[in-house]
Amino acid sequence: MTLLYEVAAVGSPGTHLLAIGVGYYPHLLGGDRKLADRPLGLKQLTSPPVSIQALLNWFFAPLLAPGTIGFVNPNAPLASVAALTSAPQPVAITTPNGVVNLQAATRQGIQDAFDAWLLRLKGHADNIGVLYFCGHGITVADHYLLAEDFGHNMNQPWVNAFDISTTIRALEREVPGAVYYFIDACREVSREMAVTLRADPNPLLPLDFDKKVIRRSVTAVFATGEGDLAYAPKGGKVSRFTSALICAMSGFCGVKPPGGTTWNVDGESISNAIRQLLEYEALETPDLTGKGKQVSEQLVQGSPMPLLRLASAPKVKVRLDLAPTHRRADYELYLLSAKGVRVAQVQLDKVFRVELPRGFYEVGAQAPAGGWPPVVHLEEELVPPIYPLILQSQP
Repeated sequence: MTLLYEVAAVGSPGTHLLAIGVGYYPHLLGGDRKLADRPLGLKQLTSPPVSIQALLNWFFAPLLAPGTIGFVNPNAPLASVAALTSAPQPVAITTPNGVVNLQAATRQGIQDAFDAWLLRLKGHADNIGVLYFCGHGITVADHYLLAEDFGHNMNQPWVNAFDISTTIRALEREVPGAVYYFIDACREVSREMAVTLRADPNPLLPLDFDKKVIRRSVTAVFATGEGDLAYAPKGGKVSRFTSALICAMSGFCGVKPPGGTTWNVDGESISNAIRQLLEYEALETPDLTGKGKQVSEQLVQGSPMPLLRLASAPKVKVRLDLAPTHRRADYELYLLSAKGVRVAQVQLDKVFRVELPRGFYEVGAQAPAGGWPPVVHLEEELVPPIYPLILQSQP
């Protein structure tokens, strides 16, 4: 079953999600069926089933428990959710209609789910579409994503992959509203594919140049840049990119338009937040620098159509430190809001981490026992999603 949730909203705009996660590839290295003629060095993935589950749980959260953090957009409420995933064991999702096991993400299954999603998406000019993919991807001329049954046909191995680059261009001519793409896959360049004549996967939708571009807005956020890899923590955990995506949508980005009553999360704000949150992870985990560092890539075009509309101001992940580090024990790090609310670290001699609402703050370090001059920055603006600062004390 691919359709997990749908509400009848005749004449009203809504948000339609199609989520795909592929971790089980039976014909790639480590699979349990006949190995593909050219497996391209690709192995089984443990993160996609967990990542798609986390994303779906986030979208459904306010429907299952009102008031919890998750998808909110009064102008385009959640109208449908379709999902497929491939894993060694069934993946169950708790929906407003009960627990549902996700259907396998085969190439045909993906095509059928996409066709139905597109039909729903075209039902209203102000609909918003979200297409999420987590699994193997490679790049030659375009970015290609691999379905579960990739490599099943020895003579036509690429028939079970699809061209997401051309699919995005084709959808611009079919969907009048907005579409958000979150592609959590590697974009490593495949030499084996490049030297194979006609190894070109089809898109999910043919590109018809006779049709004009009608989309109002498109946002495509890729987990990594061309030629680079995407990563996930070991042990079957949510991927770095999907973690950053969920965090960004959970109140760590947004812009309030003049005279507006909500903080709007559009393509610009969410793509910028994802990039910065990935950078923040590298800051918090020094061993990620170098080979393991991940930098997302974004494409944002058209007039803004917010994916989310939040009632409260976005939050900021604050990270304060003191240099030189041997002075940490002598100082207390703190922030003082424009309203006079002071927040300070409880345990000295540590990096100070705290989440605070967006706004202007006095940021500084004071020596509780005296003997050292304070370090103060007045009227620092904390802008989502992160605020990292190293305060400089005397040597």
